[in-house]
Amino acid sequence: MLSELEAQGWVKGEWGVSDANRRARYYALTAVGRKQLQAETTQWELLSTTINAMLRAR
Repeated sequence: MLSELEAQGWVKGEWGVSDANRRARYYALTAVGRKQLQAETTQWELLSTTINAMLRAR
């Protein structure tokens, strides 16, 4: 899944060394990823609000 996000340009991964002195892959959001996260968050809030309103109407 992270490789898919990286392919979309939403995250950038790089190899480093963990606290346990092992190789580890670290990921960070890119500017494009932050923009996508905001869009996804907005869509989720809209969906969540709509579903909650429907459930309260019962």
